Amino acid sequence: MSRVEIYRLRWYDPEKLREIVEKIFEKRVGLISKGDRVLLKPNMLAPSRPEKAVTTHPEIVKAVAERIIDLGGKPSIGDSPSLSRAEKVAAVSGIKKVAQELGIPIVELDEPVEFLTDGYFKRIEVSKKILEFDRIINLAKFKTHTQMIMTLAVKNMFGIVPGKRKGEWHLRAPKYMDFARMLLTVYNFRRPDLNIMDGIVAMEGEGPQNGRPFPLGYILASDDGLSLDYVASKMVKADGYVYLIKVAKEDGMLDGNIEISGDLQQIPEVSGFELPSTTPISPEFARRILRGALPKPVIIGEKCTECGLCQEACPTNSILKTGKNPKINYSTCISCFVCQEVCPFDSIEIRRGIASRFL
Repeated sequence: MSRVEIYRLRWYDPEKLREIVEKIFEKRVGLISKGDRVLLKPNMLAPSRPEKAVTTHPEIVKAVAERIIDLGGKPSIGDSPSLSRAEKVAAVSGIKKVAQELGIPIVELDEPVEFLTDGYFKRIEVSKKILEFDRIINLAKFKTHTQMIMTLAVKNMFGIVPGKRKGEWHLRAPKYMDFARMLLTVYNFRRPDLNIMDGIVAMEGEGPQNGRPFPLGYILASDDGLSLDYVASKMVKADGYVYLIKVAKEDGMLDGNIEISGDLQQIPEVSGFELPSTTPISPEFARRILRGALPKPVIIGEKCTECGLCQEACPTNSILKTGKNPKINYSTCISCFVCQEVCPFDSIEIRRGIASRFL
């Protein structure tokens, strides 16, 4: 039976955070030994201030890093953002300040190396730098995601795939269920030794970058990231829509038999949390019939700054510069929504056709 801990915390109070983190580690005696090299893997999607809820809050990173140091470990902070550098994201998000205060290095998870796996995808490329660490602690953010519906613990480990390699996976796995299987393959290749999720202020709506902060008020923890994702998605009534959870159930990786502990003994029901507009509420057969009515990205001209990030990120080169603003070639667009994910100006929105909205 898997276990997921849920702790109540309404704000990033440093003292209360330290108390919760101590409780989490007290339940895992021996997890960190003296001299262990420990990689902290926060969500460092893009350069964004902490109050935007795009990245893992720096106070969470600080509390965990301090605990590891107290236990004799040697923490580092690492990630590989798709269109930025870990150092830059850390500077804007407040994580670099934490690293400087504690004397912790920031590691760019680059230098891809191919490995064979026994997962759905037999070959993956990940940063060889993860092999340098004795432990990995996954510091995920509780967020929505326009492609995968939610981005939680398992998807956060997609960060061990070097930035430029991420876009290639949207071509290799254009179907959302296959993309979910890829995420599980990467996660299972090097499972984190501990997963802690920042759900104090979550993100709802059009995540992972252009959604809205949502005062969820919880920290979650588990040795098993998949069970953690199931509990988190169930809290906001998204477990029936999240492709990762669907795949895990279909492939016999998740049975839902999970023990809840911490401040709660059962999964709380959160009201008012808005899922992304891409949530597949219509039946699968109807979505196949009405392919042309499915959600698609649309560039909002008055918001577009012509920064070119969407063009750089598009795996199918479907975004073209023709005139003042970029245009999307929908005949080659695979609706991966990477363009919306990387746009820092909220100038790409996801729209449904009339028939899709009706369903």
